[in-house]
Amino acid sequence: MKHNILYSFRRCPYAIRARWALLNTNQVVELREVELKNKPIELIQISKKATVPVLKTSLNKVIDESLEIMIWSIKRSNMHELFGDKNNDISKEILSLIEINDNAFKYHLDRFKYASRFNIEESETHRSEAMKILLSLNKRLKVFSNEGKSLFLVDAKESLADWAIWPFVRQFRIADIKKFDQNNEIQYLRCWLNYFFTHEKYPIVMKKNEPWSKKNEPLFFG
Repeated sequence: MKHNILYSFRRCPYAIRARWALLNTNQVVELREVELKNKPIELIQISKKATVPVLKTSLNKVIDESLEIMIWSIKRSNMHELFGDKNNDISKEILSLIEINDNAFKYHLDRFKYASRFNIEESETHRSEAMKILLSLNKRLKVFSNEGKSLFLVDAKESLADWAIWPFVRQFRIADIKKFDQNNEIQYLRCWLNYFFTHEKYPIVMKKNEPWSKKNEPLFFG
């Protein structure tokens, strides 16, 4: 019997958010952990990019964009409230935040966290630019907190934006954990991130697995 297959890499933020969505929408997949320096031919054959995550569905449809995997899983579970509950303005706001994260924030994050790969002399500039985006997220959360509402990014309700963005904020934190955790300018953002860190499904999503081999028994996730 055919089943869904997810090619993934534990620490990749794109793969993390795909796994988070799949798990929280109860979509079962065979999880194949990829060794990036030795990608399996099965992955290369179905995706020209061969970058994780890649989902091959039971119907042989290949989805090789993390956001599209998230949307696929949410639609299958009928959790449409995560898209903004049919409110066009809310939906646009959700997508706008994700676009900023996936473009501007990721651009500066890479050049700060992996400065040696780029121009190390500009790393602090990129850190400052990334912080501006985090401060804007913190400002949104502060407003909701002051109103006694839940700490989620859009309309104080958990949405695709929260699921799509937190793995990248996690990555920013890892670059300088002490500095992040002691920064009171982003105290609401830290509380928001901690929601995911303390979630019962976080250890499942972040569990370390051995690289996949077709010699091994399938590892099911979800």
